[in-house]
Amino acid sequence: MMFKPLFSSRAVLTLLFPLAIVLSPTLAAKEFGDIQQYHENIQPSGSEGIINTSVTATTNAEGVVYLPTYEKGELANYEVLSGTLIGMPERVDIHGREAYRYRFASSDSPVTLQQTFQVKKLYKEKKAKLKYSHPAGVTRVSYTFTNTSPSTIDDFSTQLSVPKGTELYGVVTPKWSKKKKTFTISKLDDWKVVTVNRSALAAGQDVETKVRLYRPEPSIKWVLWTFVILISGALLWKRRDVLVDEKEAVESAPIEEQK
Repeated sequence: MMFKPLFSSRAVLTLLFPLAIVLSPTLAAKEFGDIQQYHENIQPSGSEGIINTSVTATTNAEGVVYLPTYEKGELANYEVLSGTLIGMPERVDIHGREAYRYRFASSDSPVTLQQTFQVKKLYKEKKAKLKYSHPAGVTRVSYTFTNTSPSTIDDFSTQLSVPKGTELYGVVTPKWSKKKKTFTISKLDDWKVVTVNRSALAAGQDVETKVRLYRPEPSIKWVLWTFVILISGALLWKRRDVLVDEKEAVESAPIEEQK
């Protein structure tokens, strides 16, 4: 007596196909290692930007971690804080995007490192487009981070420093929201910084930060100082009679009273 199978092979494939779709990104991420944390601190050097990154990651089965690159940037320095690095980092092509490949001695192991990048024209200022009246000298700086690595970044953050000699006129992107905190503004080592955080930043995803800066022109400073001096002089001139009367009263008062 023959028994009919409860499920046909086609039915089994139909049931397993959605599960395979869900699991495939996770398996692919494990293949290239994991990036738990990627933090950027960006400071200006003229129109260029100096990006210092702190990274916490886990190597794959081959002891490799792939980290993001910058389109107009070069890796100026790196330091491994935990883990044993084999050789030097290499800039390689993964799925049509460039990434830095770090090879470590241990597989499936946590590693931490720091990197310094020099990125051209990161602080290139453009004239801000404002709908309403505003002071002269308002410019815009735009910065976009792209996760060029094949791995998802669990916790990503970027800190864009405001150039010294300028004022932060406003944050354009990400847009301010009452419902959730989209960015923060704070002080860090005498720099005013705009911080943006993202979680589960997938491969190929972008994070854009766009701010407006205000740089008062030197002529405006002279005008303000001149205005202050003129106002002070006008007030003194207006009170000249009172000052003269007070001076004469003091001079004409008996010495004992002056004491």
